Amino acid sequence: MYKILIIDDDEVQLQLQRTLLMDEGYTVYTTADGPQGITIFKKNRLDLVLLDVGLPSMSGIEVLKEIRRIDNKAKVILVTGYPSVESSVLAMQLGAWDYIQKPVHVEHLLEKVNNALHSEKT
Repeated sequence: MYKILIIDDDEVQLQLQRTLLMDEGYTVYTTADGPQGITIFKKNRLDLVLLDVGLPSMSGIEVLKEIRRIDNKAKVILVTGYPSVESSVLAMQLGAWDYIQKPVHVEHLLEKVNNALHSEKT
């Protein structure tokens, strides 16, 4: 079964995504903290990371850089409530798999997750 890590400091979004993905049969790890997310990523063989851009302790972009340093093939989907062309371009240049805008719509999230998990793109 696929393992997914959600890193998001918005408790409502975190629980919504967690419940949705667990209902789909995924094993889900969660944290609201960037450094703790990196630790979870290091300790577990994860298939996908859903990563909030606006984290308080460490930006999502910094977390993305560290995750990609640990595993340059890691699949990371960035999620943001404050989208901009600059941040989406930077995220993709840094190796993000995709970029989703909040509020996250259930069907859209599941589509992005399924595309990432079932694709060979690296």
